[in-house]
Amino acid sequence: MKLTLIRHSKTSPTADIPIPLWGLSKEGVKLAKKLSENKTIKEIEVIYSSLQTKALETALLLAKPNAIPIKTNPCLTEISSFTIKFFGSRKYEENVKNFYAGKSKRIAGGETHQEALERFSRAINKIINKEKNRGVKNIGIVSHGNILSFFSAQFCPYSPLEIHQLIKMPDVAILDWQDKKFIKFYGETI
Repeated sequence: MKLTLIRHSKTSPTADIPIPLWGLSKEGVKLAKKLSENKTIKEIEVIYSSLQTKALETALLLAKPNAIPIKTNPCLTEISSFTIKFFGSRKYEENVKNFYAGKSKRIAGGETHQEALERFSRAINKIINKEKNRGVKNIGIVSHGNILSFFSAQFCPYSPLEIHQLIKMPDVAILDWQDKKFIKFYGETI
């Protein structure tokens, strides 16, 4: 079984809108539409998405032209330490550095990376078991950069921070679930 991990497309950060409600920017819509034309996306049999607006919009733009069913799972959301409060880009980068280095366990009272990783991994396992029973061989997961970085680091030689620095908006990696090895990694041309 293939697990196609997709980071949502580019967003429009807005200080007066809660982070989970941020939508895609005009460029993000354009990039997601372009990604939908890719063979990698066309091979997906079902897409699961986080409930955050940017992920849902990305999932819709990928699924609709390819007639791929969309399902949601609230446990595919971003690490809550990065969604509770908007600090601005400079403070965000500082928070990322400290969080990934283990200097900050929680930001604004949000989840630790371990709590988020356990939540996300449980959701992935449930999704895989459900879809495997239906005969599905390629599941798309539309989620967020930080949680995808920590999740993906379990299956490759890169640290979560290295993945965070590599992953784009949008971006795709394909994990062979049986072998627990990446067939394609973030940042590679698709």
